[in-house]
Amino acid sequence: TLTELAVVAVVVALVLGGLLSPLATQMDVRMTAETRKDLADIREALLGFAVINGRFPCPAAATTVSGAAGAGLEAAHDAGGDCPNASGVVPWVTLGVPETDAWGQRYSYRVTPTFARRVSPPRNAAFDLDTGGNLDVRSAAVGGTMVAGGLPVVFVSHGGNGRGGYNRQGVQLPGGEVADEVDNQLTNAGTAMANTFFVSRARNPASGFDDEVGWVPRAILVSRMIGVGKLP
Repeated sequence: TLTELAVVAVVVALVLGGLLSPLATQMDVRMTAETRKDLADIREALLGFAVINGRFPCPAAATTVSGAAGAGLEAAHDAGGDCPNASGVVPWVTLGVPETDAWGQRYSYRVTPTFARRVSPPRNAAFDLDTGGNLDVRSAAVGGTMVAGGLPVVFVSHGGNGRGGYNRQGVQLPGGEVADEVDNQLTNAGTAMANTFFVSRARNPASGFDDEVGWVPRAILVSRMIGVGKLP
């Protein structure tokens, strides 16, 4: 009867609903773990690049379509030896790392300009032992505490909501709804950021924040450079 069919439909809906919620949670956990591994790999790739080249790579263009000429390559230095922009996306082809996070958005990337300048002989590195970075990571956009300061480079996954991130088509998704995410996203057609600090805290998708932030501490960079004779 129609009544029996209705009862069956309700039961099936309840069963499926009970199954889908844990499945969604499991998928989020898996994708978060995958993205965190990518962030760790990006950090190591950046350190390896610095050891070989004496500098960090310039950002790649955020708006270039995947597969197009120049996509994923670090931007060329200008005539003065500087990167054309200090902000963009992680140059995934140059570094040999994944293009996007587990949710399909590229990793935003900002470098302190001095650490990415072209290296000319007789120098072995673009920076010195006492060169400081100008990037900070805090626990909140407003009233937050310092998590890490004086960083040479920071990179960001825009999480499951993808807000503010650039996709493979070079298109930026709508911006974050909360200040903590807004401070982590690119501006000016992917060539700049709102300021020099980023926000890293526990993910809470329900509150609108699910970014994952990575960085290279200056002390680790200097240690690696000394170890291979690039500094002092």
